[in-house]
Amino acid sequence: MTRDLQEEALLENPDDDGTVPLEARQRDLLRVVLLGTYREVDGTRRNTFKRGADSYPLVESPCWVIDGTNLQNLMGLLTQQLDPEKQLQLGTFVADSAATAVADGDRLFQRHAALLGSTGSGKSWSVALILERAKALSFPNLIVFDMHGEYSPLTEGQEPIAQGFRIAGPGDSDSDSRSLYLPWWLLNQEEMQALLLDRSESNAPNQAARLTHHVRELKLAQLEEAGRTEVAGRFTVDSPVPFSLIDLIARLEDDDTEMVPGARSEKAGPFNGRLTRFVARLKARTEDRRYGFMFGPPDEAVGYDWLHGLAKDLLGTKQGIKIIDFSEVPSDVLPIVVGVLARLLYEVHFWTAKDKRTPITFVCDEAHLYLPASVADIAEVRALDSFERIAKEGRKYGISLLVVSQRPSDVSRTVLSQCNNFIALRLTNDQDQAVVKRLMPDSMEGIAAALPLLDVGEALVLGDALVLPTRIRLDTPSIKPSSATKNFWTEWNESEVQDEDLVAAVEAMRMQSRP
Repeated sequence: MTRDLQEEALLENPDDDGTVPLEARQRDLLRVVLLGTYREVDGTRRNTFKRGADSYPLVESPCWVIDGTNLQNLMGLLTQQLDPEKQLQLGTFVADSAATAVADGDRLFQRHAALLGSTGSGKSWSVALILERAKALSFPNLIVFDMHGEYSPLTEGQEPIAQGFRIAGPGDSDSDSRSLYLPWWLLNQEEMQALLLDRSESNAPNQAARLTHHVRELKLAQLEEAGRTEVAGRFTVDSPVPFSLIDLIARLEDDDTEMVPGARSEKAGPFNGRLTRFVARLKARTEDRRYGFMFGPPDEAVGYDWLHGLAKDLLGTKQGIKIIDFSEVPSDVLPIVVGVLARLLYEVHFWTAKDKRTPITFVCDEAHLYLPASVADIAEVRALDSFERIAKEGRKYGISLLVVSQRPSDVSRTVLSQCNNFIALRLTNDQDQAVVKRLMPDSMEGIAAALPLLDVGEALVLGDALVLPTRIRLDTPSIKPSSATKNFWTEWNESEVQDEDLVAAVEAMRMQSRP
């Protein structure tokens, strides 16, 4: 009984000892949502539970609170209905900590999923837990797009959960097996233009036309020189075929300075002076060490067979779970770099023979950074297009997304709308809560009211993967990501910053390489 009802009852019927009689009142209301149907006997089966109500209770029908042994039996029933090989153990039910919360692993990944929660709610630990559970399978195949390098502990130790890669930074050597390069020739026509062209320039159409022309000619020449006549007869300008970046710049410079015969003397060619800024921008990119992973890869990355090795490393099941660290990628090109890699992997998987495909999941950490709800430039558009295509079509080809974000209101609605499963941790922002509520059925709004009240590591799980939408307490992973919140007050009292550490940090900043 609420406080105001207690006071009202006391005024109307005060007892000598000050106690308040508990009586039913019209204002004592409880909202009920019918989620499923339990049957003791269902054909040849006993004790079954299914989603959806087969029948509805009459007005004034009695109801009971399930607790104790009955609650444990119900929670256990939800788990038992899943085939053992499909079970993904996530934690325990908040309503009964003795009952294990298990999701259908097949349904969770095959229909896309979203893991949403404010910073400090246990989001990274949840990802680490899912990866740990997947590691126990014979041939897991997940790729984690790690934006801040926080999952690196999972790639270390004698028995790492995942194999680690890192988009090469300025200080990485060509011999580092962890360094990952995405050479310029992997870009398709639209991505290359988005990265190099300034659409506001009046000469942008001319620049795009010459870029496309020369790239196609250089790819054709490379294929013919290598004796790849069959590929040469069928490739397109978007086909990932290596070509010389030096030759491309030389051809563009020739266009920019070309003179052609005139009526009396030579005159400026059709592209004379119209590619100057474009050439300067391309040269600046190639000379900037921050973009070395794209414009300054090792020599072997320009070989025809190099892409075969990349596909084996990232899509093959021998390596199992792969974590790719994007923390040293410049923020201005981060969306298009992530988009290029996702598109490339998707297309390789798309062109794999149907009976040879192995399902794969892209874990999109900090998805709001490269899957924005509103795009600001053409580079973000290209990246978003790649992921939205995967969200809408990937399921048919065995590719799914696990979208992870602390700001669901900033994530593409198209991508989130394709997710059929949600693991929602604490969300304190009202806009983020509204997004989650919109994605839920109308009958689930009451459950969503608990979002800002969840404890660290608690989550609301709903969707196809769980028979009953419920509140669970996630297990703690054995190997924790490096995302724990600092204990400010404690560390201010215990640790002192050393001058030599600050000097080392400044030098690392100058070299654009972590020690």
